[in-house]
Amino acid sequence: MVRVVGSIFAEYLRQVRDSGPNPRRYLAGIFLIGLGQSVFSLLFNLYLRELGVSDSTIGQVLSKMSLGAAMAAIPVALVLRRVAARSVLLVSGVLTALAFLLQSTLTAPDLLLTVAFFAGTVLTVFRLSIAPVIMREAAPASRPFLFSASYTILFLSAIVGSTLGGFLPHLFRLVTDSNQLALRFSLFAACGLYLLSTVPFSGMTARPPVSEEPDDRAGRRVRDRALTAMRELAAVDWALHLRLIIPSLLIGLGAGLIIPFLNLYFRDRFGLDEAAIGILFATMQAFMVLSNVFGPTITHRIGLVRGVVLTQLASVPFMVVLAMSHWYPAVVGAFFLRSALMNMNQPLASHFAMEVVPERDHAITNSLLSLSWFLSWSISADIGGAMIERVGYAPPLYLAAALYVAASVLYWLFFRRVHEGRVPRSEVEIPEA
Repeated sequence: MVRVVGSIFAEYLRQVRDSGPNPRRYLAGIFLIGLGQSVFSLLFNLYLRELGVSDSTIGQVLSKMSLGAAMAAIPVALVLRRVAARSVLLVSGVLTALAFLLQSTLTAPDLLLTVAFFAGTVLTVFRLSIAPVIMREAAPASRPFLFSASYTILFLSAIVGSTLGGFLPHLFRLVTDSNQLALRFSLFAACGLYLLSTVPFSGMTARPPVSEEPDDRAGRRVRDRALTAMRELAAVDWALHLRLIIPSLLIGLGAGLIIPFLNLYFRDRFGLDEAAIGILFATMQAFMVLSNVFGPTITHRIGLVRGVVLTQLASVPFMVVLAMSHWYPAVVGAFFLRSALMNMNQPLASHFAMEVVPERDHAITNSLLSLSWFLSWSISADIGGAMIERVGYAPPLYLAAALYVAASVLYWLFFRRVHEGRVPRSEVEIPEA
């Protein structure tokens, strides 16, 4: 058994090593981006609270970041298709560092909201770059290993970044007595990690630009593409896509109410410092990594639809525990298990969506699901901050749990009769709910 695992791991490393310099430098860059993002997301809410910013304003700031990501999703996808990955990643690394530097420095609420929207737009480049970069830069045999490596690296960077983010303020308190300054310097360090990502990105070799066509031919090609895109959009099964989007929208609304505020939840309810919160979030990320192992087993045993519904419903009691309990061990266990179940759920839902739509619609399905998630998160983060400021953490958690239940019921009604994987994707029919 050990020999088999060792041989698999050796093959994994060999494929990544032999994939070429561009993929390896890309993986190094997104590791640094993941580190910076984990440090920043762990501490930013705590820093705003230290500035005296209200919870409702914190919710608005987080909402604007998600809104910026949603608005940029399609333009970024188009840019990644037409511009060399090296150039896009370099510019985005610099702009993200600048955006978060401004967020770490400015204190006026209006300016914070504006910069948050800008930060969301540039940060989404890294989320959307994985598939295009790997498909463009890697040989077909290496792609499965590189996709796996990229997400493994993001999880690893989240674990390391959460731990690092928790201890940085303690380190900076050695040179300042101000909690505000210690948190600000820690955020500056996160900005430095974003900027440092440009070093491996700059080492990537840019592909030569596509040769220009004569203006008249280019114009005809643009018109032809526009007509083709319109025909493809008209052929999309919008009823099916609506049924995929509505449950995702409800889950996004529920998650946005409370997930962005969980670091404040542990600070307010249990008085934890940054180091303890960082350890909690790092451990939570480890649980999320482990939960990925069980997703294929669940799919094999009970199917994708039941897997999606049961993992969502199983997370609900743990959200209720987070709302009701003030016993620290129970809350920590619920925090870990809720995160693991929902992390297991998302790949199952994405996999099912790709199974029930024709292959030609995969790109638009993925874009629509991402857009619905970011938009719903941006709406509910704003509402969640206002609710927490007025009534505390319990009501948003109860409301989020109710939205998860509603999403699960609708998912079951929409797709319970679909026999996934038993008929060609293009022939799957979704029964009337």
